[in-house]
Amino acid sequence: MSATTTPTAVAPLNREERLERANQLYREYHTRCFWHCPRELLITEDLIPLVVKGLRTHGGRRGFILSVQLQQRRTGSRASERETPGCL
Repeated sequence: MSATTTPTAVAPLNREERLERANQLYREYHTRCFWHCPRELLITEDLIPLVVKGLRTHGGRRGFILSVQLQQRRTGSRASERETPGCL
């Protein structure tokens, strides 16, 4: 039986940590999830939903789990209703 590690839930990240993590995951998953975007695209707060959607859609199980780290904890607001920006 192989020993695989599964990403676990972590404490919510602050803004700077989320941006850093989003950029890291964008670079790591570029070929698999973000092939339609420029490789050197700088991920900003407005583009985090793009990274989350790409990871959840094309990132496999690991990408799906990691995408949770980038989602802001919102109260009273429905993030799923927001339009996901695309890259140009």
